Amino acid sequence: MAFLAGKPALVIFDCDGVLVDSEPIFLRVLHRHLIKAGASLTHTECCAAFIGKSKTDVETYLLSQALPIPADWPEAFYSEAMVELERDCVAVDGIAEVLHALTSSGIPICVASNGLRDKIEITLSCTGLLPFFEGRIHSAYEVGRSKPAPDVFLHAAEFHGAAPEHCLVVEDSPSGVEAAQAAGMGCFAYTAASALPPGRLFGAQPFTAMAQLPGLLGLELRG
Repeated sequence: MAFLAGKPALVIFDCDGVLVDSEPIFLRVLHRHLIKAGASLTHTECCAAFIGKSKTDVETYLLSQALPIPADWPEAFYSEAMVELERDCVAVDGIAEVLHALTSSGIPICVASNGLRDKIEITLSCTGLLPFFEGRIHSAYEVGRSKPAPDVFLHAAEFHGAAPEHCLVVEDSPSGVEAAQAAGMGCFAYTAASALPPGRLFGAQPFTAMAQLPGLLGLELRG
């Protein structure tokens, strides 16, 4: 995927693992619930299998293992996850400075996630990032198929009046970078703590620290 010359019309951020360090919390709760449902996977296997995935992916996994979907799924899981996210979630290191650099340069930003809107808003609120994204939050649950389908990215571009080829996505999961490619958008893959193997970048440009992102976009990050 070719990257843009000049400023993008819109920078679309994934939420979990890109804006907020919520994936470890979310996945530890999910692992507990999968074990309770009868699954035998390790925590490491759970993280590899479900980072960036949706509720439907969890249900598909349970059915593939001939395990019943619990009667209280997903309500009990989300209730427990929300408590731990609100208590323990922190912003990804350096992301606030990146968002300041983008907004002060007049580059529109938004968030597009596979997560429920309530979860997105809670994690952004408790980490102090919500003011950057008021009115700019897009959940795959509300627009169609979840990533790796491109629906939520294409919806975000249309909502903000930006052509897909003029948008850039910041992602950290295989399903996310695949969705960006399917949407015809350039993508930067944040690999600092992600499960992105080199062979699953789908043309995305990897970077390892948020402080690098403004430079990749042709901006200066001021201290």
